[in-house]
Amino acid sequence: MSNVPELRFSGFSENYINHLFENIFLFSTGKNIKQNEASPEYKTPCVRYGELYHLYDEVITQVVNKTNLNESELTFSEGNEILLPSAGEDPLDIGSASALTLRNIAIGRTINILRPKEENAYSQIYVSYYINQKLRKKISTLARGVSISNVYNSDLKTLMINLPLLPEQQKIATFLSAVDKKLRYLRHKQALLETYKRGAMQKIFLQEFRFKQDNGTDFPDWEERLLGDVSERQIQKNANSLIKRVLTNSATKGILDQQDYFDKDIANLNNLMGYYIVSKGDYVYNPRISVHAPVGPINKNKVGDGVMSPLYSVFRFNNANDLFYEQYFKTTAWHKYMKSIANYGARHDRMNITTVDFMAIPLPCPCEEEQQKITEFLSTLDKKLEAVQSQISQTEKFKKGLLQKMFV
Repeated sequence: MSNVPELRFSGFSENYINHLFENIFLFSTGKNIKQNEASPEYKTPCVRYGELYHLYDEVITQVVNKTNLNESELTFSEGNEILLPSAGEDPLDIGSASALTLRNIAIGRTINILRPKEENAYSQIYVSYYINQKLRKKISTLARGVSISNVYNSDLKTLMINLPLLPEQQKIATFLSAVDKKLRYLRHKQALLETYKRGAMQKIFLQEFRFKQDNGTDFPDWEERLLGDVSERQIQKNANSLIKRVLTNSATKGILDQQDYFDKDIANLNNLMGYYIVSKGDYVYNPRISVHAPVGPINKNKVGDGVMSPLYSVFRFNNANDLFYEQYFKTTAWHKYMKSIANYGARHDRMNITTVDFMAIPLPCPCEEEQQKITEFLSTLDKKLEAVQSQISQTEKFKKGLLQKMFV
């Protein structure tokens, strides 16, 4: 196996050197900071172990939480640490490294802390990227425990790391940090656009903001219709299981192939006779509730014809120009009605709603001209969001390629 990476900056030709973790790191752990002892409103900046795999990436340049504990009860950073959670439900979580570049940050318990034995022994940022790319799976194999996996500093001491000379480490770290800076900018831009769109949709569908006609006059008042007045349920069953493409309705990803969502087929492909046929353009309600869909999601099928579980409700608008309602179901404006008629029964993760009540969902009904203006405005925002998401995906792909080729 080659001891030099596939991709390398010009001007560097020295061989990489293998180091035992125990020879280059000092190991310690943080002190306990309970959940109720951490809040952005408190005084002392801190990092807790769960945040390492939920909030932070390879480099921590600012922290979000603070603690109200006395400083004498805390362990503080010197700005040269590499942090790894020592426990997690998923073994891969505990191989997630973050370089803490800030001083005087309280470090919570259940965090393995790595500091340099000697000054200028390595670039902490380079090492953090290296651990995440090359050692994460290895660390997960060291985990012990059943429901909660644990890795201790004594385990980490046995690991090996392949390092170039310090100047090359620093060059790589600077370059990768610049890529991450671009990613942070794009994600921030995406978050701002999403916030703006949510606010705009709220004002539009609550009629706090109204579009004008081309001549400057007001559009007519909105009417209210029931879902059953403007659409029809689709209840055709998949006779003889002729259609094998099983779809699912995700709160975050919309309608997609079941095997893509679960990485396998959940349904029995030889027994799909009871499943509903869903055509492209149909709308589907999934009664399963979640943080992202507190009354269950309604999404439009854009992927093509297939079949779906009879637990779902499928309907089709009478007017093919249904973009207004596609946007409407992305809001929370219809949630109040759903909560008012739901019977949760024995399953608290699912809305139990009768067909009659479901088809009686009240819907706003502006005139077609105003619907057109609303959908054009919101579609423009969607296109901007899609463009930013495309940039994020391309940058993530670029970063992934770099990580695969720049480390050995």
